[in-house]
Amino acid sequence: MRFASWLWKKPSVALAACVGLIQVAGLPAIARAETFHVSPEGDDRAAGTSAAPFRTVQRGAEAAQPGDTVLVAPGIYRERVAPPRGGSDGKPIVFRSAERHKAVIKGSDEWKPEWRRHSDTLWSAPVDPALFTDTLHVDGGNPFEIPLASTPWGREGRAEYERHLRKERAGNPKADKDLVYSLGQVFIDGHQLRQVPFRTEMEEQPDTWWYDRVARELCAHVAAGGPQGRLIEITTRRRIFAPHTRGLGHIEIDGFVFEHCGNQYPTDFWMQEKPQFQQAGAVGTRSGHHWHIHHNVIRLANGVGLDLGLEGHPATDIETGGQKRPGSAGRHVVEDNWILDNGCAGTAGYMADRVVLARNVIMGNNSLRFSGQKRWESGGLKLHRPNQSRIERNFIAANHGQWGIWLDQGPGKETQVVGNVIIGHGVGIDFEVGGPVAGNQALIADNVLIDNAVGISFRECGGTDIVHNLILGAKKAAIECTMNVKRTDAWSAENISATNNILVVASGTAVAVDITPSDFLRSEGRRFDGNLYGAPPQEPRFAIRGHDRMAFADWQKFWQEANGGRDGDAASYCVAGVSYDFAPATRELVLRLPKDVALPQCRPDPRVTTDFFGKPFPDGNSTPPGPFAGLQPGENRFTLWADSLPPSAGELVGK
Repeated sequence: MRFASWLWKKPSVALAACVGLIQVAGLPAIARAETFHVSPEGDDRAAGTSAAPFRTVQRGAEAAQPGDTVLVAPGIYRERVAPPRGGSDGKPIVFRSAERHKAVIKGSDEWKPEWRRHSDTLWSAPVDPALFTDTLHVDGGNPFEIPLASTPWGREGRAEYERHLRKERAGNPKADKDLVYSLGQVFIDGHQLRQVPFRTEMEEQPDTWWYDRVARELCAHVAAGGPQGRLIEITTRRRIFAPHTRGLGHIEIDGFVFEHCGNQYPTDFWMQEKPQFQQAGAVGTRSGHHWHIHHNVIRLANGVGLDLGLEGHPATDIETGGQKRPGSAGRHVVEDNWILDNGCAGTAGYMADRVVLARNVIMGNNSLRFSGQKRWESGGLKLHRPNQSRIERNFIAANHGQWGIWLDQGPGKETQVVGNVIIGHGVGIDFEVGGPVAGNQALIADNVLIDNAVGISFRECGGTDIVHNLILGAKKAAIECTMNVKRTDAWSAENISATNNILVVASGTAVAVDITPSDFLRSEGRRFDGNLYGAPPQEPRFAIRGHDRMAFADWQKFWQEANGGRDGDAASYCVAGVSYDFAPATRELVLRLPKDVALPQCRPDPRVTTDFFGKPFPDGNSTPPGPFAGLQPGENRFTLWADSLPPSAGELVGK
């Protein structure tokens, strides 16, 4: 009997086959994984096979069950993908680009309006509200009609005026209540035009646009022949890949390009009365768990590129329907992605535990140059209290003046930040407002930080060991630790140790370590040893507020007394003549030590057995400082990142 005929005679078996499980007598059940195909030439009424593919990724998401794959052919897909379900342990739902970076999912649509010409360079056109289909956000679906929650480009606008008005009953005198930016984006032939808040600014500045909220017209200053006949794209969606349902798990995203997104700046995202400002990345896990996000490009979101945790207050949701968030989120793996040129932060993760971020390139974020009060969700990689997470071997550079890695509400228990390259920020690694974590120390090891104003900063936060790092060219301080003694919170800067590091500061007023103020009531347990400080030992390069700046010998004496004769930098050296060069194009670092330098030796940390390149450190008590096991006096050359970088990334690093 033919198998198909036999199935028709066995309806219960036929039903099991339809739902993906076949049971043959005497044999265990066999799970059937389906592959659904998607192509720009497909049809959503088709079967989703390779011969009859779907047209949209969303149709594939609706068809996919745990264990299935949605395979997406090269092309451009203008849609929001919102999976209705997740996978299960061992059976994720997989979304995969058939060719890496060839399937491009955009939050923008091609726009072909009837343009009205005002001059050779000034044009305008009406914006049809029917273009905007991602309408479930609590504040609407049209990004051009929604004001930014905080003002970019270093300016003070209506958001800051009203915020001060609510707080002080008088508007911020430095803010312009008529200055408003929206969430919209405009691209011409792939080039992003800059939004300005006033018509006069648009008329004066080429490559800019302004939205007339009264006439619902988009006005643009377009040189080189105007907009007609060119590819014009405007953001029509609030998200690109994010479920409507919260808490989905076991979703894999592999090999896509995600770009253009009209999402919000997450100002006060944690507040119950502000669900519209919750953390909502262009790619968003929506309080989910066990996502695997790899080999993607996530770029050019107006707000956050990728969100990984709980989005805001547990009783509210950024989308209509009022879903309460699940009790926990995280356990994601995010690896080998390029997260680039997003408006505020590359990533955001609120209370997401056990997250792994590895080998990602995170560059050019905070592209809208947010700075100042309530502009705190900006920079490269931002997480809140990521317990037991690993941030390792990422290349994080030139995120426009703000933070490289910022772990807010502390680093969390046993978090490890290992082997990252962090270049060109206000602060390379920043820890803020956390309580003491005695016995569950975070580990910061084998990182290379170059040309950041502050290498590693602690702001009312502790519970961290800094081991075998290299900090070069710090313009303010290599390590900075502050504690506001007027605070009544339970935050503490206790239990911070810095051992076996190389700290080289810039010339001028930069210091190796800056502790302000010296609050020993809530800042106990600061320990230093086995470090190599690259500064003239007789110069005052060590600072503790309430004391004159110290030369190295005075610094050692101070900490010997403060720490009861132990861990007071007794085994550390301070030497002049340490220099370096870094080549952005090749990522080659040249580190020069004096030829006669004696390298400090210190007891090794049992958690750090290998160096930046994965080579073992020497056994015993002869571990050299810094992240390179083969470090020698004289000239040392290291290639810090051998993999490719995005186009023009070398230029970005140099900025």
